[in-house]
Amino acid sequence: MGIWLVGKRQTKRTDYFLKAAEQLHIPVSFADWNEVDQVDLAGEVVKLDPPSYQTTDLFEMNDRIREYMDALRGLENRGCRFLNPPGGICRVLDKRACKEELARHGVPVTEMFSEQIGNAAELSDAMERHRCYAVFVKPVFCSGAAGVMAYRMNPGREREAAYASCRLEGGELINTKTLYRTEDSGEIRRLLDAVLSLGAVVERWYPKSAFRGKSYDLRVVWQFGKAAFMVVRQSRGPVTNLHLNNAALEVERLSLPENTLSEIKGLCSAAMSVFPELAVAGIDILLEKGAMRPRIIEINGQGDLMYQDIFCENRIYQEQVRYMAAGKALPE
Repeated sequence: MGIWLVGKRQTKRTDYFLKAAEQLHIPVSFADWNEVDQVDLAGEVVKLDPPSYQTTDLFEMNDRIREYMDALRGLENRGCRFLNPPGGICRVLDKRACKEELARHGVPVTEMFSEQIGNAAELSDAMERHRCYAVFVKPVFCSGAAGVMAYRMNPGREREAAYASCRLEGGELINTKTLYRTEDSGEIRRLLDAVLSLGAVVERWYPKSAFRGKSYDLRVVWQFGKAAFMVVRQSRGPVTNLHLNNAALEVERLSLPENTLSEIKGLCSAAMSVFPELAVAGIDILLEKGAMRPRIIEINGQGDLMYQDIFCENRIYQEQVRYMAAGKALPE
């Protein structure tokens, strides 16, 4: 039995996983996604990392992610065992299906609109029906805040505002990796039409807890039945993803009460029990302002890259290497 990492060369995920293996003196073989079809994985234990997309066009990125899901499914019958199996990664990659499954099992999540919404006019109608005038709009399959919009309208005063991490340029929807605010109704409509055309979820915009003037949420790396790492993601705007150059903070700085920390860990455990095939996941959690109730924003079956860990002790990846070397990965 050998250990394989499938991913992309010269990325921090690959470099630091292999560095963790080297530090532990455990051999790990590597295959790039474009060569994995030529590798015999039968009898091996495999970790799957995501490819990197060499495009800023969200329409093209959406197509690449669908191709990636096909590639994942193509690995399901290779006779190997996985740290996280392809089917499990796909189950949580679909934001709508993931949140619906969590809600069916009674796991608190940020509430989604149930209807499929395809354009800005349909969104306005749905917001009126739900009497919910502040929402997040997120492409179903994208990650890292790609294409995310926070939108608020005031029907009485006929004012609206949007925060977006994308722009329309020459017919392309460009992922900017920076957040900007606009009150231009025409620009907002065009952006909403474009993002919603990708296939998107619409979620109620919950006020987040704040620390020293910045709102925050949490990314928890949960692996092997426990919280392996937790980081605070802070922002002066509504979108806290670290891909947007937001500030990361040690969770200890918040001085959260023990009962809140216990609730967060209990919520993670309950969520992972809905997807028992996953040994590892990155879980994004919101704490409601005032009540401090935790809710799951989303789950990422490949959300284990934490710069605050790899540049320090690299504990997350070392624990994964040890687990795989012990042959404890899920059965074939």
